Amino acid sequence: MRIRGQGSGIRKKYIFLAIMLFFCCSGVVAAADVNELIFQGADYHYKGDLDKAVSSFEQAVKLDPENEYAHNQLGILYGKKDKFDKAFREFLTVADIDRQNTFAFLWLGILHLRKGEMNQAFEMFNKIIQIDPSSADGYYFLGTIYNFRRNPVMAIEYLKKARNADSGEADTHFRLAKAFHNVDMIANALLEYNRTLEIKPSYTKAFNEIGWIYYNTGKKEAAIKQWEKTLKINSNDTDAILNLAKVYNDSAWDAFTSGERKDALKYWQKTLNINPGNKAAKYYIEKYGSGK
Repeated sequence: MRIRGQGSGIRKKYIFLAIMLFFCCSGVVAAADVNELIFQGADYHYKGDLDKAVSSFEQAVKLDPENEYAHNQLGILYGKKDKFDKAFREFLTVADIDRQNTFAFLWLGILHLRKGEMNQAFEMFNKIIQIDPSSADGYYFLGTIYNFRRNPVMAIEYLKKARNADSGEADTHFRLAKAFHNVDMIANALLEYNRTLEIKPSYTKAFNEIGWIYYNTGKKEAAIKQWEKTLKINSNDTDAILNLAKVYNDSAWDAFTSGERKDALKYWQKTLNINPGNKAAKYYIEKYGSGK
């Protein structure tokens, strides 16, 4: 009887150990499965297979419902697939799990902006700078909203903070330049447009805006050079084409009214070279062309 009792106790001990081992191993296996699914989803995302990436991350959050990274990645993927409501829910889930997750708040703000919900977007971006006072993204989007609200003073203040937080971001310098430009702080605007181009030499919008600064200060040839730089980078840039067409047509008309018909025709031809459908240039060349 005593031996049987010992055997029974030993069996119970082994059963208990087996149960504990099962739960411990199950946790390890589950964690391993989640990590494998996350790596798999990231790989599919990198390769552009969005459907498989979504599937992997959906499985990951089923196994680990509080995995912030997986939910954030699902939010991005749903956004890329134009499933914005689902994307919003994923980022909101992350924000509920972790009230310090600035990445989730950033995307919640962007999705509010997409729907035109400026006040809600402002609230999200403001939370970011409260959590992280050095967040360039938070200041940048707050500055953008102030700019949209036609509050250039506050726009400049926040865009300056964004620039100071991340001086290597071309978009931030361009936005700040535009804010300066809108309140006629031309020297400051020119400085920031040039800084934009130092960071990103192919930033054609900066060339176009510098062109207008030159044009409006009477430096027509300098303006033309800026817009021509844009067309060297992108020959189909609509803004540069229309800007040059205006300048060439204005120059043609000035030459024509001064009695310089040949020069006028040359300018109108320049207009047609870059903008073949320009009705004004076509009309005047047909009316005043050679032999007429």
